[in-house]
Amino acid sequence: MRNEVEILRQAMLNEVEGAEFYKLSADKFAPSSTKDALLDLARQEEDHIEYLKSLSEKLIDDSRSINFDPETLKKEVPSPGIFKWDKVDEDMVRLAVTVFSVGLNMEKDSVKFYTEAKDKVESEESKKLFDILAKWEESHVETLQKQYDIYQQEWWNMQNFEPF
Repeated sequence: MRNEVEILRQAMLNEVEGAEFYKLSADKFAPSSTKDALLDLARQEEDHIEYLKSLSEKLIDDSRSINFDPETLKKEVPSPGIFKWDKVDEDMVRLAVTVFSVGLNMEKDSVKFYTEAKDKVESEESKKLFDILAKWEESHVETLQKQYDIYQQEWWNMQNFEPF
């Protein structure tokens, strides 16, 4: 069960870091659909945090003794390293294509994290939890991919670039 607690705390930290990444990215944009999309992703990550907290009570005996406070998690839990600003080229951060590309890759890393976490736990309940989380992150991948494709095409048009 200790392994499951550690993975669950790391998963929660991942969601905290994701929410922070999307909020910080949104701050780089003036009010727009891009900003709204990033803030919506941040809200979804925060929903995941609450979902993980509620599930922990069902999956783990005496889960209330486990500290799931986001600030505590940042200090005590090793980051999975999925949401990191060093993945962003600072000179390009204002370009939506860059932010959505970075977000897309990080969400893909989240899917991988949850898929691998599923293989590290024994209980069927935990396996189901990580399946659910992987599917949620896959929905983020789909959302980001659509936005990325739009901005990529727009950027190519501005550059008079035709890939084919």
